[in-house]
Amino acid sequence: MDAIIIEGLKVDTVVGCFTWERQIIQPLLLDLTIHTSLENAALSDELQDTLNYAEICEISAKVIQDAAPKLIEHAAKLVVDALFTTYPVVESIMITIRKPAIIPQANSVGIRLERHRKDFR
Repeated sequence: MDAIIIEGLKVDTVVGCFTWERQIIQPLLLDLTIHTSLENAALSDELQDTLNYAEICEISAKVIQDAAPKLIEHAAKLVVDALFTTYPVVESIMITIRKPAIIPQANSVGIRLERHRKDFR
């Protein structure tokens, strides 16, 4: 299956449950795998026949920054919902969100969601 892959998208935002976290900006790192047919783009070599990577990044960052979520699980759902809404041709999305340096003993902590269009409500 064809896929667009975006790795290590840095989103600086308010995120977290604790009072001190709500008062600072923290980085999140997003990895996205977006399954959609790339056949037309591969044949035509035209941007209009694929999804715009920069736009995907902008949408993903904006929905998280606007929401200032408590949980990265919720941040991931916001991104998935926004991308399914914006791009009807997307078949499925896998998103990983990591929160670096929040646990001293770990490089990062994170979650991964995988959703299919049929699951989108």
